[in-house]
Amino acid sequence: MSRRKHRRRRPRPRDLAASIASAARHEGRPTVLRLVGCDGQTTQEAIIGRAEELVEARRRWPVIWVDVEGFEDLATIRAIGEVFEIGEFALEDAVTPDERPKVEVFGHQVLIAARTARDDGEAIVTDPVAIFLGDRYLLTFREHGVGDAFDGVRHRIRHGRTRLGQLGADHLCGLLLDAVVDGYFPVLERFGDRLEALEEEAIERPSREALTRIHDVRNDLMTLRRALWPTRDVLHALGREATAFVGDHARQHFRDSYDHTMELLDLLESYREIGSDLRDIYLASLNNRMNDVMKVLTVIATVFMPLTFITGYYGMNFDTSSPWNMPLLNFRYGSLVAGAMMAATTIGMVVFFWRRGWLKRWH
Repeated sequence: MSRRKHRRRRPRPRDLAASIASAARHEGRPTVLRLVGCDGQTTQEAIIGRAEELVEARRRWPVIWVDVEGFEDLATIRAIGEVFEIGEFALEDAVTPDERPKVEVFGHQVLIAARTARDDGEAIVTDPVAIFLGDRYLLTFREHGVGDAFDGVRHRIRHGRTRLGQLGADHLCGLLLDAVVDGYFPVLERFGDRLEALEEEAIERPSREALTRIHDVRNDLMTLRRALWPTRDVLHALGREATAFVGDHARQHFRDSYDHTMELLDLLESYREIGSDLRDIYLASLNNRMNDVMKVLTVIATVFMPLTFITGYYGMNFDTSSPWNMPLLNFRYGSLVAGAMMAATTIGMVVFFWRRGWLKRWH
């Protein structure tokens, strides 16, 4: 039986270099820069090798999206910060692995920290995503190996299903956050099947392994809750409050994502209640099993009580010459009669117990 170890929250690093070092999980893999440039008619995608190329991209395209994957290359991260005039503290927040979802305005840009959800086969994991929204540009920072939650947005851009050139970078930001929120739905939907299977197991086959899996489900739900509650506050702030570089059209998009987040939280709370009920079901099933075992042992002990009396009574050694001696001691078939008495006593008690309903099949 394997138990998952809970990771303790790491202390906040003091500088950018320490943040990148704590975030780096795939040594040797370079930082990848994906550029998407949009205007009113065309869209172009490219993987660029140097951060300095972003200067020309900003001049050429009305709206650009730079997706930064991997935090291993400290020089590249710093160069991106210089191109887009990102402060040291803001850049540190972007690459901090345990950053809590939040929205913060840094002068000429807005930092939006969020977390995507995925199932790695053993537990539910939430991965950090940082978004910098500025005038005509959008930057996203994410780690290597955590999956790309923005594939759907890329597909829409490639097939011309969004008007980034006209609607601006804030519209793209709304699409990305909507993709982050929608990524929670398939993760939560799988909980329904897991909870149903656990309920059946808790009733039919209560075991320590079942209790461990119930505990794991509760931990996964708590992980999602810790990510979704602050995300709700982020979307509420972007959709209801006046935020720099966020227009009315994008604000409506954020409000729609906020509604999706509330739907997710309602579903999450329902699953948490079911998870708590499963633990109670497990304990009740375990107690029922214990009661069934005690009932069987009690019936067996009760059946053997008269048999023990009979064998003990006839097992006493008396003088066979006395007229007051025990009966059947001199009888030729005395042992058969005693055995028949014990058999009849056993059958009579079993029939009595059965008719009283004490021997019904237990579950």
